Amino acid sequence: MRTINKYIAAASAIGMMLFTATSCGESEKAAAPADPSSGEAVEASAQVTDTEAVYLGVKDYGSEDVNMDNKPEFKYRFEVDGKEQIYSVFNGTKDAEGNYDYPIQNRLKENYRYNIMIEGDTVTAAEEIHEEAPSFTPIVSGTPGERTLTNFLKTSLMPVGTTLYIYGGGWDWQDVGSAVSARTLGVSPDWVRFFAEQDKDFTYRSKDGNEDNKDPKNSYYPYGGYNEYYYAGLDCSGFVGWIEYNTFETADGGEGYVTYAVDMAKELSDKGMGEWTHDIKAPDGKNGYVMKAGDIMSTDGHVWVSLGTCDDGSVVIVHSTPSDSRSGQPGGGVQISAIGTDENCEAYKLADKYMSEHYPEWYERYPAALRDPEVYFAFENEAAGRFTWDTSAENGLSDPDGLQEKKPDEVLKILFGT
Repeated sequence: MRTINKYIAAASAIGMMLFTATSCGESEKAAAPADPSSGEAVEASAQVTDTEAVYLGVKDYGSEDVNMDNKPEFKYRFEVDGKEQIYSVFNGTKDAEGNYDYPIQNRLKENYRYNIMIEGDTVTAAEEIHEEAPSFTPIVSGTPGERTLTNFLKTSLMPVGTTLYIYGGGWDWQDVGSAVSARTLGVSPDWVRFFAEQDKDFTYRSKDGNEDNKDPKNSYYPYGGYNEYYYAGLDCSGFVGWIEYNTFETADGGEGYVTYAVDMAKELSDKGMGEWTHDIKAPDGKNGYVMKAGDIMSTDGHVWVSLGTCDDGSVVIVHSTPSDSRSGQPGGGVQISAIGTDENCEAYKLADKYMSEHYPEWYERYPAALRDPEVYFAFENEAAGRFTWDTSAENGLSDPDGLQEKKPDEVLKILFGT
C-alpha cells in the first residue's frame, strides 16, 4: 500500500472522473468527488491512499438488516495486503427523487482485483485490474446495429450455453435499470468466467429448489433487493434487454433496454416496431395460434423469444430461465428450449438436438428444458402479450430471409449455417 497527498477538485457531475494523475478510460472506472458523502462540488486537500485490493462483497451480505432500504449505509469488504479491510463506498450523485446512482458499486465484482482510492474510510474510486479472460467464441454471432430479424436471432444465440441464470443479472446493482454488461456489445467475459467457475451443482437460489434450505448469506439470489451478482449472468429480462441493445446499438455505454419482463413486448409495439396483442393462446397445431420466429412473449413473470412454431403446435424458444441440472439443482440460464406437452413433441427434439450438438459443456450439466404451454402462455397482467415485428416498419427489423414464415427446423438451419 502507498499513501500520497493529492489535491482533488471534485466534479459537479459524475462524468468528470479522477483516479490518478494519469487518465484512463471512463468505461473502465468509477470515481467520486472528494467529499464521499455528497454529490455536490467541493474542493479539499486530503490524504489519499491508492492501493490494490480484491473486492470481497457487502459486509454481512444476506443478513435481514442489509437490504435495499439501507443500502446507502452499506459497508464493504476488501482484501488489502492479505488482510480484510472494511470500508464505505461512495454512493454517487442523487437524482431528483433522492436516489443515488452508485457508480462504483456498479463496477465492483466479487473476487476481482481493483486499484482503489481511499479517503478516510471511504473508497472513492475503483478501477478494475483486467486479467486474461477465458477464451470464448460464440457458436453463432450477430452484428451490432444490423436491423434484420436474422441478426436479432443470431444475436440471441450468442450467450447460449455459457451464461448462467442469475436473478437480477443484467439489471444494475440498485435494481432500477440496465447493468453495464447489458449496455455493452458482445458476450460479457464475466458471464463466461462465472460459468467456468460453476458446475452442475450451481443453484441460483436454494439447494434442491427447496426454500427450507434457504441460505441468504451464501446465495446468489438477491434476497436483500439489490443485485450483488448483477455481473455474473442474466435473468429473462436482462437477456432480452441485452439482445435489443446488441441489435440496435453500435457502441458501448448507451441507454439500456432492460425493463420488467411483463412490459417488454408491449414497449416495442409502443415504439412503433411491430404489433402487440393480448389475444394469444398456446398453439396446438389446430387452433390457429402461432408464434413466429422473432416474436417476443411477455407473461406476468417471464419474457422469451420465439424461434417458430412446429406443425404439432410445439414452440422452440430461446430465453434465460432457471432449469434443473442433471444433479437436480435449479440453475440454468440462457438456452434453447421447447414449449410442448411432452418430450416427443417436435420442438423438444429440436431443442435437444441443438443443445447437445452445439453446446456439449452445457449439455453435460443440463438436459434440454421442456416447458408447459399452460404456464408459458398464462398471464393476467394487462401489459402481457405477444409482440410480432413489423418487417416493413422504418424503425423495426427487416426479414430478408423470410424467417417469420418458416418452421423452427428451417430457422435453426439458417441461424447455425447448417
